[in-house]
Amino acid sequence: MSDNNEQQLLQQLEDKQALRELGTLFARAADRADRSLLASLFADGAQVSDGGFSGPASEFVGVCVAPAGLERSFHSVSNEFYQVEGDTARGELYVITVSTWNKDGAKTDTLIGGRYLDEYRKVGGAWKIARRTFVHEWNMSFPTTTVWDEGLFGMIKLRGTRGKDDPSYTLFGEKA
Repeated sequence: MSDNNEQQLLQQLEDKQALRELGTLFARAADRADRSLLASLFADGAQVSDGGFSGPASEFVGVCVAPAGLERSFHSVSNEFYQVEGDTARGELYVITVSTWNKDGAKTDTLIGGRYLDEYRKVGGAWKIARRTFVHEWNMSFPTTTVWDEGLFGMIKLRGTRGKDDPSYTLFGEKA
């Protein structure tokens, strides 16, 4: 293998790893309701089509971090596929989201499965989401069965939160 081919392969691996981290950071920012982190993941002029929202990513950020009634969410990203071509790329990421919603005191757990179909652009050496489209595959909703204070669950005191008081900010700080 020539040095040029090795360099191209290494660059493609670096780009794909950076895109994986971008997908993970999106999940983290959404689940922690981290407005500044979420906004930093999108390119200028980026567009989002996510079911109930279709428009500029700059507006999506506000909708994503402060939906009425959302108590907690957990995004899990998997089965990532990327095609990189220079400073642009396309990707398909499978996602499962588990959320607890509180509407007038009635709590509902919702599971949603789908895919993000993304277009990316490298900006200043960093990959950004230029367009994100959510494809809905399945969902389930049912009254919450969450148990916080009994048995093993009552002994586990460290819990995730939507906000900067989440334990991950102690570990990674504001810049994660």
